[in-house]
Amino acid sequence: MNQVIHVWPYQDLEERRKIRDTAVKEGAGKWPPNTAEFMVRQRSDIFYPFEFSPELKPGRQGPFFEMRVYTYATGQLENLTRAWKHALPYRLKIGPATAIWYSELGGLNQFVHIWPYKTLDERWATRNKTRETGDWPPSAAAKKAGLPAYHLLHQENKILMPAAFSPLQ
Repeated sequence: MNQVIHVWPYQDLEERRKIRDTAVKEGAGKWPPNTAEFMVRQRSDIFYPFEFSPELKPGRQGPFFEMRVYTYATGQLENLTRAWKHALPYRLKIGPATAIWYSELGGLNQFVHIWPYKTLDERWATRNKTRETGDWPPSAAAKKAGLPAYHLLHQENKILMPAAFSPLQ
């Protein structure tokens, strides 16, 4: 509740540094905005897209997004990747993904996936339909296919709505 999540795409960390430096220099009091009085906590994470993640593009997908953040046990990224690569084509037959990323800096051993929905009822219907197939969630599909299991330590779900100025709606 009352969280703001910024997603800033960069080609690499050097591009991120250059853009941030320019924004601060040219912003002269405008950037970054003075929001400190409203902040209780702030964190920055750097995520990389999996090879099977859709490209993050501006456009109308939502207006509701479910963001899931999984913390996986150390050493589990390979098993998690194999399971998701196997199961994702089945899930995409039912509905699109917005992003599928893994952490590189910040909170480590994190895996983020974001799904767009027109309504929250559509979210429930999609979730129920995917479970009925037996090919989702990826852990079930991996077990069914004889792939190695992966172990999750923590899961966090958020329902997000874009700000009016967001290029992703």
